[in-house]
Amino acid sequence: MIMNDEKHSSAYIDFKKQLSATGSERLDGYYPELLDHINENEREEIEKDIWTHFVNKDDAELSVFMPFLREYDGIGALTKKLPAFKVPSSGSAEIAFVLFDVTEDKRYLDVIMDNYRGLSLNTPIAVKLARFAKKPHVYQLLKDIYIHDENETNRLQAILGILWHDGKIDRIDDTDEFSRKLDLIRAFDLDSAEAREKLIFTDAQPSTPE
Repeated sequence: MIMNDEKHSSAYIDFKKQLSATGSERLDGYYPELLDHINENEREEIEKDIWTHFVNKDDAELSVFMPFLREYDGIGALTKKLPAFKVPSSGSAEIAFVLFDVTEDKRYLDVIMDNYRGLSLNTPIAVKLARFAKKPHVYQLLKDIYIHDENETNRLQAILGILWHDGKIDRIDDTDEFSRKLDLIRAFDLDSAEAREKLIFTDAQPSTPE
């Protein structure tokens, strides 16, 4: 419970609101840079909240903060909690992404892909995979998604990850960059898996327009 908003950072206040949010209010998600923007005297309380809600209440969205806890073994908790989430589920994917980000252990990438194949709404996983394009083993997975996935949005995310990995776009989350390289991105928008496979495995891929 917030005693007095004037005594707390805005990051603290927003976190507390999100922690108790229900229903559609949960869609806002947690502020990813929370731990960098709270006051030092708020950290102990915030870490306790993160730990309690992740460990005891299975709030998988909090997994992103777990590796950065000072007072708790966040990595250990993530490793222990992962098998408790069924596959496929967004919670399992969330935890596996954090563990893969920290360890680059392929077994967590395997869990991510099990969730990707099992979830009907798997575009959030495609989005995150694109942003992991420069990590081990992810590049080949993005190629497979680009070639074989029937979901056009997922294929677009794979294209962005591939182009970012190859240095053909500088930033993957920049809308201005997306607009500047639109012709290049559209060159990958092919109708058939056969055509996409031929393109992705040829040396004559589209180049960035001058």
